[in-house]
Amino acid sequence: MKLEISLFRFDKDSDYLPYYTKHFLTPKREETLLDVLKEISKNQEFSFLDCKNAIFVVNNKYMLASTSLESIIKDFNKDIKIEPISIKRAYKDFLINEDDFYSKFKILEEFCSLEDKDFYAKQKIFYYASNSLNYKDKYIGDALILLASRLIDTKPNQKDNIFKILKEQKYGASFHTNLENRILNFDSEVENKIKSIQKELGFIKKFNQKTIDFGVIEENIEIKHKFKNFNIACFSKDNKYEKLLGKFEANFLVLENFDLDLAKDSYFVNPSLTYFIASQILLNAFDNGADFLLVFDNEDFFIFNNKLKEIEKISNREIPLPIIHINEFLNLASSNFEEAKKSFKIHKIKPRII
Repeated sequence: MKLEISLFRFDKDSDYLPYYTKHFLTPKREETLLDVLKEISKNQEFSFLDCKNAIFVVNNKYMLASTSLESIIKDFNKDIKIEPISIKRAYKDFLINEDDFYSKFKILEEFCSLEDKDFYAKQKIFYYASNSLNYKDKYIGDALILLASRLIDTKPNQKDNIFKILKEQKYGASFHTNLENRILNFDSEVENKIKSIQKELGFIKKFNQKTIDFGVIEENIEIKHKFKNFNIACFSKDNKYEKLLGKFEANFLVLENFDLDLAKDSYFVNPSLTYFIASQILLNAFDNGADFLLVFDNEDFFIFNNKLKEIEKISNREIPLPIIHINEFLNLASSNFEEAKKSFKIHKIKPRII
């Protein structure tokens, strides 16, 4: 298979903005991402860490250079974009200034041995993969929370002191967002450790906001309207709905970052984080010509619809994009307009039935 590769390029001393160069390769499936970079560098010199533990971003997924090409192709097919782990901190192609990462280590440095410092350095992928950094770059970072988890396990007598310091952080663990969809082949145990720290700090609270109950999703309906010529953005679409949505003739937009975590676990402690992430999603859909955002969860509908003013305020933009729940969508598709109109009354942006 021939790969079409878009390669990130930037030199802070000569470039005003980053750019991408195109490369076409027919590599062997047993090769790794690092092999691909080495092959490209034979014809075009660029800066990167020639190391299997180096971290790169491929099509918005963070991964090690040792990642097999076979697994990359499985996830992304033949068109791939390779970027550094932090575009805004890149100074020469894939080389970045990591001062921000190591500065956060100082928060818990007094409890650490050389082994602990080495452990922290190996958690770099979890630090830079966090979408929370796009909201607050002063966030302590998931790597530090993982370090705290390790220190509590190995130095239990320091647990109270470590938690005291974590609680004092203005941009602490309440700013965590799930890493599962950010890192290729993500180990869920990492998320479990972070959630455990959040829970002990009192940052996880059940999402108990009263929401509209759209009922059970009824898939066996007679489809009378297939939404032809509509551009539809789907947020957090479960794969189990692929067959159902495949019956429609709409253009379902493939957009970046449409599997972001809305941080609903910490919503009642840190709602501004949820609003920021929701703004990323809505603006992405709106700016790419979506006619509406389709959601599959009552809580997601509540955030995008009921909290639209807060979302617009944090994004400093109006976002006149209707939010439609999957059950409303199916009611419209089956000509059950009267049922759809019942819930349309509570929409901040009213959908129009044509």
